[in-house]
Amino acid sequence: MTERVLDPATCFVVQATDRTEMFTKVYQQLFEQGLVANGFLEEVIQREEDYPTGLDSRNLGAGLPNLAFSHTEGCFVKKQRIVPIRLLEPIVFKSMVNPEQELPVGFCFMLLDQKADGQAELLAKTMTFLSQADPADLRQIFAQTDPASLYSALREAGF
Repeated sequence: MTERVLDPATCFVVQATDRTEMFTKVYQQLFEQGLVANGFLEEVIQREEDYPTGLDSRNLGAGLPNLAFSHTEGCFVKKQRIVPIRLLEPIVFKSMVNPEQELPVGFCFMLLDQKADGQAELLAKTMTFLSQADPADLRQIFAQTDPASLYSALREAGF
């Protein structure tokens, strides 16, 4: 991954009770940094309802949190980023495989891209990293409790 896509200013550790609260907290920072446009928050919330992004992490290794890969249309994004979000308490997301299933998610990768197909490319890069990473490295990443350490752990693991 390049520095441009993963940036220490867009790594987050969030305490939230639900998706809307998490999205709101992250959106405020992304908007202030000029990375997303007005309307992004409403769109990412709605898209998550319409097209769930939760994913069971059992196949990545034991003891890992479930993941989510939130994103929205490129017209609401100003700069490309992969935004790692460590959730201090799990938040319920619906499964992308079975939208009827609810998953407690502990870590979210928000995918920002202006191009129409850009999220698919960022998702592929993220999934490749996750599938090739050592489970011990993933446990280390997902255990971080501050943004700087989260960024460092991701970089040290090769993201």
